[in-house]
Amino acid sequence: MSIRTLAGLVAVVSCASSVACGGAQQEARSPDAEAETTSQRVRPQSSGMQVSTELGSIDSRAVEQTFWRLQSKLQGCYKNGLKRVEYLEGDIKVFLRVGQDGTVRYGYFEDSTLGDRESEKCMMDVLTSASWPKPQGGEAEVRNSFGFDAPGDVRAPVAWNADRVNESLGKNAEGIRKCKEGVSGRFRATAYVEPDGRGGKVQAASVVPPSKEGADKVDCLVDAIRGLSLPSPGSYAAKVSFDL
Repeated sequence: MSIRTLAGLVAVVSCASSVACGGAQQEARSPDAEAETTSQRVRPQSSGMQVSTELGSIDSRAVEQTFWRLQSKLQGCYKNGLKRVEYLEGDIKVFLRVGQDGTVRYGYFEDSTLGDRESEKCMMDVLTSASWPKPQGGEAEVRNSFGFDAPGDVRAPVAWNADRVNESLGKNAEGIRKCKEGVSGRFRATAYVEPDGRGGKVQAASVVPPSKEGADKVDCLVDAIRGLSLPSPGSYAAKVSFDL
């Protein structure tokens, strides 16, 4: 495997004082990738610029350079995740609200198929503890999408349809409902199911909330998913995404 740098991924939501909000969209660009030196791949995903009348302006190039500097730490989170889940892989879309002092007021994952809460928490800690460019005229919202490919010598999990978990979800519906209490909208879960010999045990899981209001419900839902008794996937592990 090799590193593919984060290129063309940053979406900065802002309204520059010299340009009317709702104007033309722009997309930030990364510097050229440096020489590949390790066996890890960070796979870029597409994203686009957005604007809002309620926010200040922020330097999109400086934002992208900040992501660039954080790449090795994000990779470190992923490498640690591979120690728990050897076939760990997936795509991530992160949202950050940056205050006028350059600190992150809050952040959450808008989408993720990584399937490991511990890795995601590590990545979020990296992103929210970093110093970001200071927006002018108000706070700014930043989005970035990236992905991780599993090692090439590891067999990928079998892809399950969501209906494979429906029976178990039904048996645990009350506990899941309590975890979501007070938050409306769809939560999206991804889980790895261990192969024969483990009795359909959930090896790792992650959950994406419908909004920032649901971010504090994620850990409860992950615990509920890890307690599910699922069918055995057979000789190889399985990976499944489903709605809660």
